[in-house]
Amino acid sequence: MPPQGHRRRRTAHDEEEEDDNSHNRRPTKRVQESDNGSDDSENDGDQDIDMDRAAGDNSSDDQLVKKLVRYALACEYARIPIKRDGIRDKVLGAHARSFRRVFDAAQEQLQKVFGMEMAELPVREKRTLKDKQKAVKRGASQASASSRQYILISCLPKEYRTQPVIGPSRLPSAAEEAAYVAFYTLVIALITLSSGELSDMKLRRYLTRLNASQNLPMDKTDNVLQRLIRQGYLDKVVERVEGEEDAITWCVGPRGKVEVSPQSIAQIVSEVWRDPPDDFEKKLEKSLGVRTGQSQTANRDREGEENDE
Repeated sequence: MPPQGHRRRRTAHDEEEEDDNSHNRRPTKRVQESDNGSDDSENDGDQDIDMDRAAGDNSSDDQLVKKLVRYALACEYARIPIKRDGIRDKVLGAHARSFRRVFDAAQEQLQKVFGMEMAELPVREKRTLKDKQKAVKRGASQASASSRQYILISCLPKEYRTQPVIGPSRLPSAAEEAAYVAFYTLVIALITLSSGELSDMKLRRYLTRLNASQNLPMDKTDNVLQRLIRQGYLDKVVERVEGEEDAITWCVGPRGKVEVSPQSIAQIVSEVWRDPPDDFEKKLEKSLGVRTGQSQTANRDREGEENDE
C-alpha cells in the first residue's frame, strides 16, 4: 500500500511539474511572436528610411545642378574657364562622386534654358623647345591629355545666331563689348591665317595699320593684349636666347580656338574683303582647312543639277 501512495504522490507531482512547464512555455511562445512582429516593423522602418534617403539624394542632386549652372554662368561672365577642380570644391563638396551625374544634368539645363553648353578647352600646346623637352621626358601626349577646363558656347541653331538674338553684353557697355569682341576676333583671324603664329613685329605692324591705339575704346593696346592672354584668347611665347634679343611669337590660345572657329574666320574674311580674286575661296579653304559657305552652296547647286539630269 505505501508504495502505491508514493506512486500516486509522484504522479501528482509530475502533473504539477507538467502544468508548471506548460505555463512557462506559453510566455516563451508569445515572446517569440512579439519578436517576429518587431522584426517586421523594423523592416518597414528600414524601407521608409531607404525611400527617404532616395528622395534626399534627388533633392540634393537638384541643388547641386543649380549650383553648377550658376557657377558656369558666373565663370563665363568673367571669361574665366570652368575648372573641374573648381566644380568639385565650390559646387560638389562632399558629393565629389556625383560629378558625372550632376555635370550631365547641368549640361541639359544649360542647353534647354540658356541655349548654351559646356565645351572642353584644348590643352595648351608646348611651343617652346624647353617645354617640348619636358613633355617628352614626362611621356605626356597632348592629343590624349585633358585640360579639365570648360567654357560656355552657344548651341542655338544657325538661323538664331544673329545679332538681334545674340548681341553684345550691356556691361560695361554694348559698344565697348562689341569693340572688344571685334578686336580679338580680328587678331585671332590674322594669326590663324599666318599658319597659326605671328611674330610680335608683324602683329604690331598690323595693329598700327588698324590704328588700334586710337580705335580701342576700352584701354591701351598693350593692356588689351594682356587681358586677352589672361582670358585664354591669345598665347604669348617668349624664346630667350643668350646674347640675343628675346623672340616673341603670338599664337591662338585655348579659348580663342573654341570660341572663334575657322568657319567664323572664313565668314569674317569674306565680309571684309572688297574685291576678292578668282581663286579667293580656294586660298581661304587651304589656309583654314575648312570648306567655306560659298563652295558648299556651289556644291549643293551642282549636286542638284546632276540630280535633275
